[in-house]
Amino acid sequence: MKKNIFAYALMTAFCLCCSGKMQAQFYSAGTNIPVLGTATLNAELSMTLDRWHSIHLPVYYNPFVFGGNKKIQNFTLLPGVRRWALESYIGGFAGANLIGTKYHFTWKDNRYKGQAYGVGISAGYALMLSPRWNLEAELGIGLVWTDYEKYPCEKCTRKIEDESGWHAVPNKVGVSVVYLF
Repeated sequence: MKKNIFAYALMTAFCLCCSGKMQAQFYSAGTNIPVLGTATLNAELSMTLDRWHSIHLPVYYNPFVFGGNKKIQNFTLLPGVRRWALESYIGGFAGANLIGTKYHFTWKDNRYKGQAYGVGISAGYALMLSPRWNLEAELGIGLVWTDYEKYPCEKCTRKIEDESGWHAVPNKVGVSVVYLF
């Protein structure tokens, strides 16, 4: 056991001494303001990988049912990566992301319940408000494979059809307030 601890300590010391440039990690946490307007709870955590790249994990969750059994229930993950034009968290960026969602919502007189998976691309701009706060605007489009059940009304249990297929959808539409750590 002591040999293992000594070996790990020696390897750690070697890596610290031989690494050319040490950089602090840069993290952020934010929320998409327009999505909050739909009563969908959301948060995005991110981390810089280097000066021009960052990884992001937005999470969306809406468990609520509104009057008349109206709903926009979903649990959505959109993990992705961004390439920044100037520097991480400053100025313009282009991104790519994966899409995974499970949903249950009403639209007009029908109820839809299903899941979707796919990929998307986006572009946006981050405006520095202060050294710790940013305002980000982002637009994107995605291609998803969706598999869902369609019902004729909000409370009906009789299914109209099972549907599946590829769809182009807006997947990143937002104005976010972001805190930088």
